[in-house]
Amino acid sequence: MSDQVDNKEMHISGAAACPGIVIGNTSLYQRVRPNISDTQISDDEAEEHIRRFYEALGAAEEELRMLLENPDLEDTTPFIQTQIAILKDPELHDRVEQEISANNKPVDSAVESIFRNYLQIIQKNHGGTFQNKSVDISDIRDRLLQILHNKRDEIKEGTILVARELSPREIISFSNRNIKGLITDQGGTTSHAAIIARSMNIPTVVGTQKATKVINCDDEVVLDGRNGEVVVHPEKETRKKYRSLIDQQSQREADYKLLCKKPNKTSDGKPFSLQANVEFTEELSIANEYRAEGVGLLRTESIYLSGKGFKNIDRQVSFYTSILELTAPHSVTVRLFDVGGDKFFEDEHKEQNPFLGWRGIRMLLEQPELLKNQLRAIYKTSGNFEGRIRLLVPMVSTIDEVQKLKTIIKKVQQELISEGISIDEKVPIGLMVEVPSVALKADLFATNADFLSIGTNDLTQYVLAVDRGNERIANLYDQRHPAIWQLIKEVAEAGKRNNVPVSVCGELASDPIAACCLMGLGIDTLSMNSVVLPSVKQMLRSNSYPDMQQLAKKVLQAETLNDIDKLFSNWETKK
Repeated sequence: MSDQVDNKEMHISGAAACPGIVIGNTSLYQRVRPNISDTQISDDEAEEHIRRFYEALGAAEEELRMLLENPDLEDTTPFIQTQIAILKDPELHDRVEQEISANNKPVDSAVESIFRNYLQIIQKNHGGTFQNKSVDISDIRDRLLQILHNKRDEIKEGTILVARELSPREIISFSNRNIKGLITDQGGTTSHAAIIARSMNIPTVVGTQKATKVINCDDEVVLDGRNGEVVVHPEKETRKKYRSLIDQQSQREADYKLLCKKPNKTSDGKPFSLQANVEFTEELSIANEYRAEGVGLLRTESIYLSGKGFKNIDRQVSFYTSILELTAPHSVTVRLFDVGGDKFFEDEHKEQNPFLGWRGIRMLLEQPELLKNQLRAIYKTSGNFEGRIRLLVPMVSTIDEVQKLKTIIKKVQQELISEGISIDEKVPIGLMVEVPSVALKADLFATNADFLSIGTNDLTQYVLAVDRGNERIANLYDQRHPAIWQLIKEVAEAGKRNNVPVSVCGELASDPIAACCLMGLGIDTLSMNSVVLPSVKQMLRSNSYPDMQQLAKKVLQAETLNDIDKLFSNWETKK
C-alpha cells in the first residue's frame, strides 16, 4: 500500500526500456503468494499430494500452450517454450516428489522448498548474471502455488501496470488486456521482460526501485519510456506538456520511417552500416522496421538456458534458420555461447568473480561436446545460407585459444562433409575485443581473424577494474573514459593495417554522438539495440566525415571524462 498521503505531483526515475509516452490510470500488480502449509502430511497422503503437483504442472503448461496458439503472440514463442521446458524438467519432478514422499511435506511446501533451492544456487553461483532465469523460475513457482491454492490475479483493462517485477509470461498474458504501459521496481533494459515489451511496443520504464511503494491503484500517471521518467498525479500543465509530446512522438515516428528509407551515408556521402544486437526472433520486427543491415551480434545463451537446447542440434538449426530467414539478404554474426556454468543444483564450481572466470571461449574449450554441438549447428545451417553467417568468439585473451578453436572447427567441418552435409567452408571467424590483452596486441589478433568486434561493455569493466553490476562503484563505470577511446583507436588502426574489418557492438555504439566519434576513428560498422537505430542514423547522416574525424581527434586528446562530456555537449549544442 502506498505511503503517499496527498495527490501532489511526484516524479520517479528509472531506466528507459521501451520508448513511448502514455497517460493513464494504474493497476498495481502483485503476484498472489498464498500462505504455505507449515504442517507435515502422513505417508498415506503423499500419493495424493504428488498427484496434485502433476495436476498443477499440467494446468500451468496448458495455460502456456494456449498462449502459443495465439497468432498475435507468435514472436514470443521462445519465452513461452522456455517456461514449458522448465515445467517438464524431470529433475524438478523428482525433487518435488522426494520432498513430498521422503520428507512428508505438503505439495505447496515442497514446491516452495525446491524452487527456493533453485534460486539460492543461481544467486550464489552467478549473482545477477542469470537474472532472467531467476525471473522465469520465480514466475513458475508462483504460478504453480496459485494453481494449487486456486488463486487468480486480476488487473483492469487498458491501464498502466505497476509491478515489482514481471516475467515474459506475465507480459504476454497481460497484453491481451490492452495494457497501455509497464512500470517495474526491478529489472534492466536487457531483461527478457523488457525485450518482450519492446517487441509488443508497450512503453516501459524499469528499475524504478520504489514505484510500487508510492503508486496506488487508479492513480493517474505519465509514463515516459524515452528517458525512464514517471510522473504521478500530473498537474494540469504537466498533462498539457506531455500531450504535446505525444503528438510530437507520433510525428517523430513518421519521420523515422522516412529516415530509415534513406541511404546510410554521412552528409558528405561516406557510407556506414548499422546493424542490430539480437537475442530473440521477436526483436527482429523492430530491427526490420528500422532497416537494420543484418545482425551484428546474435547472442545464443538463451537457447541453451531454455532447457539445455544446445544438446539438440536440430533445435539450434531451427533457431539460426529463423533469424537468417527474417534478416535476408543481410549477414548474421553468431556469437558462441558466452556464459560459464549451467548447473544450478551443483555449486562445487562456485566462482568468486564469474566475470573474470570460466566463461566464453575458456569454458567452451573445456566443454568440447557443447562447443562441437554449437559449431555443427552453425555450419549445418550455413549450407543453406552461403555467405551470410559470421562466427564471433567471445572472451578471447590468448592466441592459443584462437588456434585451438580453429582446429576444432576444421574437424567439425570435415565430419559434416563426410556425412554428406552441405556447409559454407568460408564462414568468417571474428574475435571479440573485450579483454585488454587483445586490444593491446590488436595487430597479432587481427592477423588471426577475419574481423574484429569491439564489445565496449566488457572492455570498459576490465580496463577500469569496475564490475558493471556493482552498484557501489557504478559511478566509475563509463564507456566514454579516455582510456577506452585510446584502445578503440589502437584496434581500429590495427584493423586498417591488416585489412581486417572492425566493428563495435557494445553500448557505446548506441550513443548517437559516440557513434559519430567511432566513425571519426574509422569504424563505419556499428551494431546496437534496434530501438536506437533511427536516432543514431539521424546523427550520422546530419554530420560530415571530416567533422567526425575532428571530434575523434579532440576526444583522444581529452584527459578526463569531464573533458569528453563537454566535447559531447558542445557537439550536440552545435547541431
